[in-house]
Amino acid sequence: MNDFSIKESAKSIFIANVKGGVGKSTLSIMLARALACNLPPQNITVIDTDLQRTTTEFLSASNPEINIEFVPITPAFENTNIALLQQFIKQNSFKNGHIVIIDTPAGTSQRLWNLVAESYCVLIPTSLSNADLAPTESFIKSMDKVKARYNQVYPHLVVCPNKIPFGQKDYSTMAKRLSNHDVVIGPAIRDLASVRHFYNGNYKMNQSENATEDFGRFGDFVNKFVVKGELDKIYHDSKNNLNVVPFSKNN
Repeated sequence: MNDFSIKESAKSIFIANVKGGVGKSTLSIMLARALACNLPPQNITVIDTDLQRTTTEFLSASNPEINIEFVPITPAFENTNIALLQQFIKQNSFKNGHIVIIDTPAGTSQRLWNLVAESYCVLIPTSLSNADLAPTESFIKSMDKVKARYNQVYPHLVVCPNKIPFGQKDYSTMAKRLSNHDVVIGPAIRDLASVRHFYNGNYKMNQSENATEDFGRFGDFVNKFVVKGELDKIYHDSKNNLNVVPFSKNN
C-alpha cells in the first residue's frame, strides 16, 4: 500500500478519463500553471502521454521553466513507454515536495490504469451530460475495485465538473449518481477551453473574468486539498462516512 500521508512527500497526480474530449489536457495545463504560482518550478514535472502533444506545446511556450516530458502512450509503444513513465514517477518520488502531473490519453489501456492506481490522486474531468458521465462512472468504478482489492484510500479520486453553465450551483444529480463511489467532487469549471483561450489572448471580457475566477478557485482547491494533504485528513477522519464529498465555492 502506498503511503503519501506526509504532506511534504512527493505526489503523482494523474489527469485521467477513458472518455475523450472532456478536457484532460487543458486541466493538466491549468493545474501546472496553478501549482507554479505556489511552488518553485523545479518542484513540478509534467509528463504528457497524449500523442496530440497539446500540454507539451502549450506549457513549453507559456511556462518554459517547468520540466516537461513527452512520453506518448500508443499501441505501438505502450509497454516501453509505460515502463519509462513508471521510471520517471519513481525517480521523482524521492524528491520531497515534488509534484508530478501526468496527462493521459483517452482509451482503455489496462497497464496504464494499473499505473494510475498507484498514484496519490487522480483528477477526472467530465461534463454533466450522460455521454460523459456514463464512461466516467465506469472509469471510477474500475479505480474503486483496485482500491478495494488492496484496501487502500489512494489514489484520491477527484471529479472535476467541466463545461458547467454559468450560474449553476446544484450538483446533486452528479453527487447522487456517484454516491456509490469513493470520490470527491472538486470546484466546477464553466469551460476548460475558455482557460486556454484566456492564456492565448483569444477571449471576450466576460470569458476572461470567468476563466480568472475558475483558475484561481481550482488552484486554491488543489493547493489546499491535494498538495497540502487536506484530503488525507478527510479520509482518515473516522467521523466522515460519506462516499461523495462535494466542495462549494467557499471551500
